[in-house]
Amino acid sequence: MKVDSKLQEVLERIGNMEDHVLERIGNLEKEVKRLFAVVAGRRANNSNRRAAYQKRRQEELKGRLSLPEDHCLSRRDRRLQTEAAWCEAGIRFGLADQPFRFLSWLVWNWNNCTYLKKPITFSGSSFRVWNGTHRSHLGAGDLMHYYRRPRTAASPFLRNEGERQDFSSRPWWDWGSNVLVPVIERMQDEAVWESFSDRFKLAVQLLGGGRLEVQVGGTFWDFNEDLPTLNRMIRTIMPVWNSVIEACLTGLRAAKVPMPPVPGG
Repeated sequence: MKVDSKLQEVLERIGNMEDHVLERIGNLEKEVKRLFAVVAGRRANNSNRRAAYQKRRQEELKGRLSLPEDHCLSRRDRRLQTEAAWCEAGIRFGLADQPFRFLSWLVWNWNNCTYLKKPITFSGSSFRVWNGTHRSHLGAGDLMHYYRRPRTAASPFLRNEGERQDFSSRPWWDWGSNVLVPVIERMQDEAVWESFSDRFKLAVQLLGGGRLEVQVGGTFWDFNEDLPTLNRMIRTIMPVWNSVIEACLTGLRAAKVPMPPVPGG
């Protein structure tokens, strides 16, 4: 009898263990199913996010142009359909008397919102400028004659003919002629142009060189003037000139649009 009772006890324990194991297996199956559902949900969410991003990106790139076949600064891109909109924004900046914000805004929009890829990227300490086949590396000095070297009040901006030639041939002046000038010319055709401050009109026209016929100290501003004339004119407009160049650098380097057309706009 003792053997039978012990055997029965063992069998009951085995049965209980079996029930417990089966319960654990059932719980494990539920947990595995739950984890699979979580993973599947995450995959679906990720897929939806990717699809939404691709759709949003396609909408952002709609109407954008391929990079030009020539140097992105050396020629006017006749495919551009944005000059009228840029002109309207420029007028709002003019009414707010914000020339440097306008330049930063225009540079940023040209570089970030016009082409499928940026014509000019920035990495480290140099710009990568699209030249029609690949990107060439240029520092701020080579691109737009921007240097942080200290100068005394008596030191000329350009110290010799070699520096004058370098200054006169900086690639960014082509951007002024081919991108900025068409916008400024549209703005000049509007009656409201005459209401803008002299400071605003001077600042936004300097990068146009001789094409916009802006006078500095009684002389028409031109990048190709001789050394004494350039030094005299730049000495007259030095604070404005520095702000113009720094505004352009801000537009090229900024990850987001630097400023809206007017505060709160």
